Amino acid sequence: MALEDQDIVCRPGELAPASGVYVVQHLTRHRPAHEAVVIRGEEFPSCRVCRGAIRYELVRELDHVHHDWDLAGPLESQSIEKKLRDFDSVRAFPRVEINLPVVLVEMAQSKKPVLVHGHMTSLSEGGFGAVIGNKLHNPKKSMAIRFPGPNSHKDLRVNARLRYRNGMMHGFEFLRLSSIERDAVRQLCHRAGS
Repeated sequence: MALEDQDIVCRPGELAPASGVYVVQHLTRHRPAHEAVVIRGEEFPSCRVCRGAIRYELVRELDHVHHDWDLAGPLESQSIEKKLRDFDSVRAFPRVEINLPVVLVEMAQSKKPVLVHGHMTSLSEGGFGAVIGNKLHNPKKSMAIRFPGPNSHKDLRVNARLRYRNGMMHGFEFLRLSSIERDAVRQLCHRAGS
C-alpha cells in the first residue's frame, strides 16, 4: 500500500515520510491552502506567520531523482571530479571527495551523549559532507565530530554544526578549528586530492 493511500498528516519539525505533493494548510487562515513539493527526509518548516499552526497532508507520492538508484547511483569518478572543480571557485576552501567513517556525538535531552554513525563523502578546511541514515536529535546545536585523522592511529575530534540536509545527505561547517586541527584537515584534503 502506497503512503498516499493512507492519511499522512505532518507538522513542522517532522521529517517527510515520502517525496511528493503535500497540501499545506495554514491553521490561522492567513492564506488559503496550497500545494508544495517535499522530498523524503526533509524537515517540514514552520510558517513565518502561523509559526507551528500549520499542517502538511500528502496528496500524491512522487519519486525523486536523487532517491532512484539508476539516476543517482555512483557516477564515474571523472564526472565527480569535474563537478567538484566547477564549484571550487565559489567556495572558501576547495572540496575533495573522500571516503571516511564519521561519528557525531550529540547531547540528548537526558544529557547522555548519543552516537550517530555516518559516512563522510567530501571534505574541505571549512567543513564536510556526509551520508547519515539516522535522524539527528538536536540538528540546530553544535556537536562533536570524530573521524580518522591523517595519522591512522589517532582520530580527529572537532566541533561542527549542521548547515544543510537533503534526505540522507548532510553538510556540516567546522567551528573554531585550532591550528593543529586545521593542519590535520588540510593534510587529509591534500592526501585525498592527490
